Amino acid sequence: MPITSIKSFIQKSKNFLIHQPKGLFYNLKYGYPTKKLTLIGITGTDGKTTTCTLIYEILKEAGYKVGMINTIGARIGDKEYNTGLHTTSPDPAKLQDLFSQMVKAGMTHVVCEVTSHALDQHRFFGCNFKISAITNISHEHLDYHKTMENYIASKVKLFEQSQQAVLNIDDESYKQIKASINIPITTYGVKKACDYQAKEIKLNDKSLKFKVNKLSLETDSNYSYQVYNILTALAVTEKLGIDPKIVEKVIKNFPATKGRREEFSNDLKIKTIIDFAHTPAALKSTLSSLKENTKGNLIVIFGATGGRDVSKRPLMGKIVSEIANIAIITSDDTRNEKIEDINKDIISGIDQKNARFLDPEKLETNSQILNASKESKNNFTYFNIPNRQDAFNLAIKLAQPGDTVIACGKGHETTILLGNTEYPWSESEAYRTAFRFKKIK
Repeated sequence: MPITSIKSFIQKSKNFLIHQPKGLFYNLKYGYPTKKLTLIGITGTDGKTTTCTLIYEILKEAGYKVGMINTIGARIGDKEYNTGLHTTSPDPAKLQDLFSQMVKAGMTHVVCEVTSHALDQHRFFGCNFKISAITNISHEHLDYHKTMENYIASKVKLFEQSQQAVLNIDDESYKQIKASINIPITTYGVKKACDYQAKEIKLNDKSLKFKVNKLSLETDSNYSYQVYNILTALAVTEKLGIDPKIVEKVIKNFPATKGRREEFSNDLKIKTIIDFAHTPAALKSTLSSLKENTKGNLIVIFGATGGRDVSKRPLMGKIVSEIANIAIITSDDTRNEKIEDINKDIISGIDQKNARFLDPEKLETNSQILNASKESKNNFTYFNIPNRQDAFNLAIKLAQPGDTVIACGKGHETTILLGNTEYPWSESEAYRTAFRFKKIK
């Protein structure tokens, strides 16, 4: 039997013999708290956290007592709870405890970010969702699921325990999901006719505007992919009986989500951003919107996690090289992989005929730095800097007024996992250090 088949058998056995009984046990321990709550589930590859936060804020604005569980943590009333490092959907022990606390705090609704791993491992066992939505499915987690078909099938499990489904008609997963479920479906999208189709989309450096059905929407979050996040939230909340005018009000000043398109202010006239984008699709959508509204160079700091989906790394390198002016390939959570191997995988996706590799040690003078920046305007340039702080330092060193620097992959996370050790880490602090370094120079 192939090694992959053996691993798959072992995982399925663990899911059935360990994870599912664990889910049952903690439901019984806490008295099935979700039976007293209206659950909203959001799954997908990209955009889950943003969409969860948006729905949460809409429900709150509508006067509901609402809780939330997502990648950043859990929110019950005015309190925030840590759900663990590198965790989106907590294990049943933590999850059912949180639901129980929400019931005690008087919450009526909970918005949950639901991952494919959590669904496969029965973490939401015993939870029945009023309505669930999927943002999209793109290349991710194939180290675990092996194939895209398996990955999509794991997402379908959410709809097997939901009363209604909200699906992205533009996504390649749509047909497989639609054919696999037997509950009422609401569709949204841009490219195809559907229940909530965005039209007359206008994007500039200040805002994003579009029309859907009889509603004209405008937001200050000027990223093209926000159309899909807003459509998802609109469809879900309307199905819950929320007036669309509340959605219109909430998105005017788009709710901030830590580590998602988070701008970090400075006095250097450089736009500096922190974002969680760590998949090929997320990088493409985020960088495309930024490129459209950046007068100078678009500089990207990014890496790939170790011990995870290796096949996406060349795709990430390819996408960044096709959109950005400058890329600094660096460490993410390397786990037990060598950073040299991870970055080599990323670089293999870059078309070397249309790129140039630079050694940062050759940028010693201001004129050399300025020339490198100017030449990158029409000639993609990349660096291989294993140390993430050094990558930030170089990015800010190269950045000129009018440029955009975006750090991708870590977002809100407070540690970086190198080997078996979690080291304290902050993207915003990395920017601060880089700013100080530039001023000293």
